[in-house]
Amino acid sequence: MKNISKLEPATFVIKSFEEVGRAIAYMHRHHANALSDGKPLVVRIDQKQEDRSKAQNRLYWLWMSQWAKHQGTDKDTEHLFFKKQFLARIYHRDDVGQYRKTFAAVKVLREQQHPMYQQVADGLNELISTTDATVDQFTEYLNDIHAFCNKHGCWLNTPDDLMFAWEMKHGEPNA
Repeated sequence: MKNISKLEPATFVIKSFEEVGRAIAYMHRHHANALSDGKPLVVRIDQKQEDRSKAQNRLYWLWMSQWAKHQGTDKDTEHLFFKKQFLARIYHRDDVGQYRKTFAAVKVLREQQHPMYQQVADGLNELISTTDATVDQFTEYLNDIHAFCNKHGCWLNTPDDLMFAWEMKHGEPNA
């Protein structure tokens, strides 16, 4: 009779001999069942090759979920909050081209105390995209979010396999 258990994929980030032991122990625990199912374990060993922007994005949405749970809201609401709080300022400071004229128009509306200011500013915030951030800008954005959440009593968890997405800058690990 075949074992019908479903093996969940596992990823091990190897930074120490202890983690090598955990990977080997996992294989020991599951190889017999996998063979009896006629589906032997497949082990791939590679250095981290994931595109930083994809890793940063995964970390970002993980953090949005953690903060939203802390706040009792949803990740999309918190996404808008953090874009307005930090990303818009980064884009304005760095004069990101596609937003340049709109930031200027919103500033004029604010200075004139125009009744449509808040509606236009909120609309711009919805249009601002994290995908327009460079790796360095997104790293700064993640740092701003992390510091803000810590200051407000929410420690954001960072899985080992995504730590590099937050700790690296300019393609090199932070010293």
